[in-house]
Amino acid sequence: MSTHSSWIEKIRNLPVLPQVAMRVTERMQSPTATLAEISDLIKSDPGLSTRVLKLANSSYYSIPGGVSDVSKALQFLGFNTIAQIVLTSSVIGSFRNPGIPEFPLAPFWLHSFAVGQLAEIAARSLQLKSPSEAFVGGLLHDVGKLILLEVAPEQLQKTVRIAREKKISFVAAETESGAPSHVLLGVELARHWRLPDPIRLSIENHHASPANREWAVIEWANLHSHARHTGASGSHEIHPESGLDRAQQRLGLSAAARESIEIQFDKEFEKAGAILNGH
Repeated sequence: MSTHSSWIEKIRNLPVLPQVAMRVTERMQSPTATLAEISDLIKSDPGLSTRVLKLANSSYYSIPGGVSDVSKALQFLGFNTIAQIVLTSSVIGSFRNPGIPEFPLAPFWLHSFAVGQLAEIAARSLQLKSPSEAFVGGLLHDVGKLILLEVAPEQLQKTVRIAREKKISFVAAETESGAPSHVLLGVELARHWRLPDPIRLSIENHHASPANREWAVIEWANLHSHARHTGASGSHEIHPESGLDRAQQRLGLSAAARESIEIQFDKEFEKAGAILNGH
């Protein structure tokens, strides 16, 4: 197994997130951001502009007559959806490996987006201070696995095979395979990308049974997505729902609130397909 310092060096050689995407994501969280400002930022990146317009004109939104201008697309889609498009497409575009049979990327991104969306909806329901950061933390919670895919796919392959054969979690299989922790790799990538501390800490604590509700909401959303088998991320635990009730109690989420979140998630999750296919 590689040393910790060699893994850090490998992470530092990975691409950084595009500056336009970082700026858009940052400004989206500001109450002073304007439609014109965000539109101009997106227009400065032709690839990003194309993806925004592609989603705006997809069958999911069915905008009458379609749109050919980013500003009008923003008016139809709203800041929240645009922020999700920008971040999701930028993160996906930062990794070159198309996946391996044991770890296909389509279900991985479906799981990651589901965790982000569930975390954001739950954060709004619980009136946490930054639901948009909950989405980012949820989307990126397993990003350390992509570092393994990029620089040591054979180690990722071994870990997933152990998880599948023994019907255990990815975390447990990491220990058996000798792979570095995907949590620690994700934390190092967050530092490399210069992500805000709340995002880095949510990645660091999504398996830690955290008392902090900003981190606990990511843990709950992750367990919830595994229990519903929404996408896949290399974990093959037989009863992933076993820790869900405890996570719900730590979060202070009532049964009624959980039901409301699930209803809203089911209504909104169709958007995941449109965003991921629009990359």
